[in-house]
Amino acid sequence: MPQPQTPVGADAFAARQHQPQQQRRQEENIGRYVLSGAAAFLVVSAAVSLIALVWDRIPDAAKVGTLGVIAIAMVGSGMILARRRQQQQVAAATLTGTGGALGFIAIIGAALTAGLPSTAAFMLMVVWAFVLLLVSCATGQFFTAVVSTLGAMVTIGFAASQVAAHPAQAPLTWMLIDFYVVALAAVAAAAPRFTSGMRLAPWLPSTSMVVTATVLLIGPSQRLLAQPQSGIVLLTVPCAVLLVQAHHSTRLLAVAGAGSAVMYEWAAVGIVQALAVLQLGYAQNVSASARNGISVIFLALACVSTAVLLPRAKTPVWLRAVAPVNLGTVVGVAGAVFAVSTDLLLPAVAAVGLAAIPVVRLGYSAPVLLLPIMGVAALVAGLAPARSTLLLTLLAVLTAVALTVLLEALLAPPPPQSGESADRATWLAGATWVLAADLVLILPWVLDVLLARNGGGQADRMPAPLLAGAAALGLTGLGLFTARCSPRSLLSGGRAGRLEGAVDLHTPLRSTPPPSAWLGDTLLTALAAAVLLRAGSLGSALLEAPLLGIALALVIVGGRMLLPWLRSTGVALTIAVSQSLALWWSVMILTGASAASLLVTGVVLATGAACIVIGFRLRATTLRHYGLTLVLLVVFKLAVVDLAGQNSLSRILALMVAGVVCFGLSLAYNHFAQEQAEHGAIGADSAGGLSPAGRGGSSYPR
Repeated sequence: MPQPQTPVGADAFAARQHQPQQQRRQEENIGRYVLSGAAAFLVVSAAVSLIALVWDRIPDAAKVGTLGVIAIAMVGSGMILARRRQQQQVAAATLTGTGGALGFIAIIGAALTAGLPSTAAFMLMVVWAFVLLLVSCATGQFFTAVVSTLGAMVTIGFAASQVAAHPAQAPLTWMLIDFYVVALAAVAAAAPRFTSGMRLAPWLPSTSMVVTATVLLIGPSQRLLAQPQSGIVLLTVPCAVLLVQAHHSTRLLAVAGAGSAVMYEWAAVGIVQALAVLQLGYAQNVSASARNGISVIFLALACVSTAVLLPRAKTPVWLRAVAPVNLGTVVGVAGAVFAVSTDLLLPAVAAVGLAAIPVVRLGYSAPVLLLPIMGVAALVAGLAPARSTLLLTLLAVLTAVALTVLLEALLAPPPPQSGESADRATWLAGATWVLAADLVLILPWVLDVLLARNGGGQADRMPAPLLAGAAALGLTGLGLFTARCSPRSLLSGGRAGRLEGAVDLHTPLRSTPPPSAWLGDTLLTALAAAVLLRAGSLGSALLEAPLLGIALALVIVGGRMLLPWLRSTGVALTIAVSQSLALWWSVMILTGASAASLLVTGVVLATGAACIVIGFRLRATTLRHYGLTLVLLVVFKLAVVDLAGQNSLSRILALMVAGVVCFGLSLAYNHFAQEQAEHGAIGADSAGGLSPAGRGGSSYPR
């Protein structure tokens, strides 16, 4: 028989009717639980008020015993009601939760008033917390598990107060607390398997994580670290338990469909770890070795946790959410460890590098920039007075550079439907520049500080600028100032010898130099000036000569990036001025001559002559004019400055030599100008149009 067809729009109408029903049901549940919580609060308040009213008339044992009986009766009644009346689950949860809270109040009251030993009270509270957790599993009431968690935190607070009152009991008490944390974590981890009827069963391990985090944050570090070996173990056990719980809870919540909560839970675990490192690391009256030891153990535990996250053949969905958050948490823990001691920069960098591996294998390139940025922390570590710290800092910077290249090598293709494809070039370019800053600026600076702390003389002031200049020259030759350069392509030599915007030194691909060429020339010239400043303060020609050579090489290599556009007026002046100034400065440093000396005058005259000759050879008009300007300035200096006041034989000879040089330059200038005019190579061709030089191209010999 043909089935009756559903009218068009019937499904949509049914769905619209179903939505208000769901909303009403959710609102009713919220109302029930809010009112039940209010009822529990009022009942507990009434009990406390009644006890306060007749407190002095009731014997202590009767007070405690009555509260205990009421607590057990309420928990039992709630269990019976939950099993017999399925419609009264909210009321049953209210009874068990209220009874659980009264049970903890009774135990604490027995310890404070009835003479119950603190150890016995602690054990009773532990047992009662486990009872409530089992009741929660048996009745399927998550509210009871929450009360159990609150009671467990009260238990921990009670134990901490006893440690404060009796410091000698700290090791024994905290050992019992660690056993309690381990047992509670194990029970909470196994509970979801036996409570399939509880809708919030996957959240049961999270309740015990709150207790573990509390223990981790309130540990009596000052008292326990008085005996470092046992104290470090007692204080780090909760951290290890918390990380194991995080891994288990993450998988449980992901299977239950609560993937969005996984990231927040993982981030909370990382924040607790970082706070614990800071609290333990800055404990008063604790040796530096104990603080460093516990910080390294916390960092090692974070690394072990990260190693479990390394992607496998098939990456689960939850790992894609957790891996970036885990990187952020490890950065926080590493930063806390570095704040405790600057000696720990190297393990901090290594830990962040390990945490970045799962992220780059998922196809995200931002961690490639993160590692060289950590090298900037060397600026803080470099202020430390210890030589061992500075040596470790140098090693940390080199490790950051090596891990940057490794991370790019492990970088997977961009994930689909993400902005990674558009942003990857930016991330990698940023990583390249920060890496270059590590090698050219930070590493030489730390070396300079190390050598200065070594107590040496002027010789110890030479290696750092020499290293900076050599690193800048090497990175420039490897292609630092080229587009789309990444750390791996840079350090592997994949872009060595390339010029941005030009095929070679004679063939530009565009009419003007690219911004990267201008930037490269500016930065290298500035670094050359810094090197020359250091060279001028050494006072020894043997020490100055290597730095002068590096400085001149920096200026020449910077001008090389602009050389294909030499006929441009701005380019020609930039190259000529920067290189001639560097040459004159180097001569003055090496010889000790002043700017007004005849030696410097002769060098300037020789520079002008060279610029004129080279300008004709390369058909660069601006360069010729610059050479002529230098020659005229020298003539003016000789005629006005050097002859003022006296007429010595040396100045007469200098004038004669300068006159002969100027005459020779005049003949050469006239010869080359006539030769180029005959060949039509200066500005216009035979048809009256622009020559290749006039169009911004290159027509000088190759």
